[in-house]
Amino acid sequence: MTDKTAEIFQVHGDQALIAGHPLSFWEQKYDLPVHIYSEPIIRRNLKAFKEVFKKHYPNYRLCFAAKACTHPLVLKIANEEGAGADVASYNEVRAALDGGMPPEMLDLNGNCKEDFMIEDAIRQGMKIIADSVEELENVAEIASKMGAKPKVLLRISGYELKGVTDDSVFTAGVWTKFGTQLKDIPAFLLTLDKYPNIELVGFHTHIGSQIAKVDPYLSVMGKMIEMGHLLNATGRKCEVINIGGGFPVCYVDKDMWMKIILRIKEGYLKAQKGDTSQIFVWRDALAGFINEEDERIHLDRWTGERFYTEYPKEKMLEKLLTGEIVVNGKKMNTVAALRDLGAPILTIEPGRAVAEDSGVTLAKVGIVKKVATHHNLVNLEMGITSHGESLIEKPVKRWEIVTDYHKKDPHPFEAFIGGNLCFSGDMISKYKVFLQRKPKRGDVVLIHNTGAYTSSLLTANSNCFPRPARVLVYEDGSTAVIKRRDSYEDIINPSERKG
Repeated sequence: MTDKTAEIFQVHGDQALIAGHPLSFWEQKYDLPVHIYSEPIIRRNLKAFKEVFKKHYPNYRLCFAAKACTHPLVLKIANEEGAGADVASYNEVRAALDGGMPPEMLDLNGNCKEDFMIEDAIRQGMKIIADSVEELENVAEIASKMGAKPKVLLRISGYELKGVTDDSVFTAGVWTKFGTQLKDIPAFLLTLDKYPNIELVGFHTHIGSQIAKVDPYLSVMGKMIEMGHLLNATGRKCEVINIGGGFPVCYVDKDMWMKIILRIKEGYLKAQKGDTSQIFVWRDALAGFINEEDERIHLDRWTGERFYTEYPKEKMLEKLLTGEIVVNGKKMNTVAALRDLGAPILTIEPGRAVAEDSGVTLAKVGIVKKVATHHNLVNLEMGITSHGESLIEKPVKRWEIVTDYHKKDPHPFEAFIGGNLCFSGDMISKYKVFLQRKPKRGDVVLIHNTGAYTSSLLTANSNCFPRPARVLVYEDGSTAVIKRRDSYEDIINPSERKG
């Protein structure tokens, strides 16, 4: 990796470089807004996970969560690094195959698979993750008609976990549309002889997204290994434990995260006394200080998504493997517990942790104004549908003005960020962001950590605005468009009225 592409945003003298290219390159060649991804960083993140496995538990399988950044060129990078893919739609499957992945390296996931997808997975030898007992029964019926016996994992949910992440991205609790309830697994395993046309080889869990603490992983791993022992007790072999993804990234450092938490709390408390000038979250929301279960305010603890972690990316995997879990009431080291089970393949599905810090987004400033008397609002020439995470959560990101990068005011310019769409929910950042100066119309801002989900999640052509280009940049500075900017014809499909 060259110094030019070691990090996606660098400053050389008076010049700000994005993926090794000046701002003018991106404005002239691709128009703005634009989403940019660094191939060397994606590759580096994959290698880091592999190194942890090689050090602590070499019987592993690394599967890139395709939904994080779906394109054959991205999946080709994963394939070249020896990773498979977690796929949940027929187009994700096709993109992985087009990226050169062999079918046996694909895990077909998702809670509502079409029959033709299941048939195709069986035919090509993909591993199938049955989301529920009901889906497993459907897989067994299809396999029987095909005269096949696919390898299947059963997804588990229903864990008693509290305050793990934001409720919108927590996928392993009791109230979730995913998986089979943990308490129902033991009884189900006693009925496996009813399904001679499937080979249940293990279990899958995905806790959720941005899991910033190791405790949920340790808790879930213990329960999965217990289920593995029950599977072995039926005369079968637990060959795979798939712990899913959720490996977190650091969006801000610890000091900034603690500052943000404090600002939210202080702003709320002052607003309760009539001073609304210090509000930090849009409309004086309390974000993670509101408990999703009792819907009450708890200013003593944060229960929402955490945007800082002590164990980002592969460090969380290492913390899990070197940690202590409880299996049937006995405390054990995680690796020792896996070996006691028979050393199954440990599979993980990182998506965000592979792609997020590989990406940035560039967008132009339109209007800067005041709202609610005291607060700055920067409106961008980009809508929330081009920054999709903001539709389901309040993501904390690092922002910088890249136009005249070295110009700074004595104090950071704090502002909410709005988009250019015609509805009031079009807020790209409901937390205030810190810019190095007051921006002006035409300035370009850079949003860090937008490589996973942000650019593709919930994208739409609201107000007929085009979806931006998405560009992958290689180590030598060459580029590949993985999604071209929409044209008018892409948005408004010309048609002739027919009788």
